[in-house]
Amino acid sequence: MIKKWLQDIFDKKESIEIKEWRINNSILKFLSSNLDEKGYLSEKAHDLPDEKKDDDKVRFAPGLMDAMFGADDSDNSKKRINELTKHLKRVASKGDKISEQEFYRLITENEGVIGIIDGFLQAVVNDSLPIEPHLFNYAKDLATKTDKRNAVKFGIAILGLCQNKSVLNDIKILGLHDEFTVYATIAIANLSDNAENDLWELAKKVDGWGKIQLVDRLSRPELSEPIKDWLIYEGYKNSIMYEYLAYTCAINGELHKKLDTDEINHKLFKSASDIIEALIVEHSPAEDITTYPFASQVIQNFIRYAKKHATDISDFNALQKIKDFLTELQNDIGEQKKNGWNQDIISNCLIEIVEILNSRDWKIVAYEGLKSNDNVIYWNAKQAAEKLGINLWETVWARLQEKPLDSSSWYDVTHYSKPEHSDKIIEFALKHLPFDELATGAKDSNGFGDNYNKHASLEYATTLLENYPKKGEKIVLTSLRNPVTRNRNMAIKVLDKWKKENWSSEIEREIRHLGAIEPNNDTKENINRLLNGQELK
Repeated sequence: MIKKWLQDIFDKKESIEIKEWRINNSILKFLSSNLDEKGYLSEKAHDLPDEKKDDDKVRFAPGLMDAMFGADDSDNSKKRINELTKHLKRVASKGDKISEQEFYRLITENEGVIGIIDGFLQAVVNDSLPIEPHLFNYAKDLATKTDKRNAVKFGIAILGLCQNKSVLNDIKILGLHDEFTVYATIAIANLSDNAENDLWELAKKVDGWGKIQLVDRLSRPELSEPIKDWLIYEGYKNSIMYEYLAYTCAINGELHKKLDTDEINHKLFKSASDIIEALIVEHSPAEDITTYPFASQVIQNFIRYAKKHATDISDFNALQKIKDFLTELQNDIGEQKKNGWNQDIISNCLIEIVEILNSRDWKIVAYEGLKSNDNVIYWNAKQAAEKLGINLWETVWARLQEKPLDSSSWYDVTHYSKPEHSDKIIEFALKHLPFDELATGAKDSNGFGDNYNKHASLEYATTLLENYPKKGEKIVLTSLRNPVTRNRNMAIKVLDKWKKENWSSEIEREIRHLGAIEPNNDTKENINRLLNGQELK
């Protein structure tokens, strides 16, 4: 009796208030309410309910952090894993409410989870935790009854181990958002009776980092023919960079076999063009043309089909890029011999490309593209115009006049202008830029968000002034008072180029005032260097 009394005293712990973390307005509910009739997420679902909206900070695209960072073997991560598994054991064995709450707190108070998730899941597997009656329901609640993304990620991950197919539909819905696609992919692979088809269906409905990771995991040589076809026609397309998936889809979709026939349809020609262009990009973030074993075969066949199918301005650009690649390869084949190249093949390819490029008046096609309201067609026409020697000034100037606060148009105008255009551009800027909205005071902002176009337009207008001392002073002053650090840096660079003798008294007062309040240390240092006549960093 006394022993029991003493043990109760020593075991007595400070009581922890249990707070309810489950909510009805969950991320699952949010995503479900933003599905269209075909099962795709609408644009409204891009920002999750727990998104921290701050235009002054860099915002990661959904799924980017999990794509960038791998396993973290640090002591701190091992400590986190041990703490989490300790609480999950109590949840699984006893349904312990305090451990439920502590586990939830630990996973939601930290931003990154990708570094520990694999180690955590391995620890859970090693411990052979009982799934029923507590673990499955707890994991399901984490995935479906919270508005915190990390809780959802852990919930999906644990559900993937539970072998209970009843949650499969909920996991598929969560996987539609790029932030959760990679977690849903693994869970679906473990739970689905037809994992390949389910993953394919999910891959069709995602577009960003989630799709990149999913297609990488889906792709393998034994895929069904319909999925191989999809990889070539649609699988490589994503909103980040085609380069990430071009090689994966070319290999696993067997592009070389699809092009090795007497005739192809125009859709396959366009897809092959996209993939080849992505493969020959320099400094690709993924495997590229240099390691593609069918490079020579694919490019030879593509050029053969281009004689019939190359009709629009994007085809002109693709052929130009292939021509540039082959010209460089001709000078140094090196290890790319293993991809089927030799000097005769390269020379023949170049001769055929030149024949195609000379077979029609591409300038007419480019001029038509420059009139287009489709941004992709216009961009392609602009690229081609540079190769074709077309003067773009009138085109870009007219486009800016149509959209005075379109930052890409401002970039084009400053890029293609000549000194005789400067007064006209400065006058236009003074008339159309919203100076009161832009001169709200110095902050350490990156300028992203709803007002990006306005801030970026100011940046390009300021850039133009480097070579025109004393002109557009209002533009420079506005950049000095702008919250975007990049714009203040540009104004400082302009003033450095102008030299101090060309500053007005108002500009000198403003730059000295900014030196006293500037929130960015590097910018502050450059202000001091500017005032002291030193070279900027």
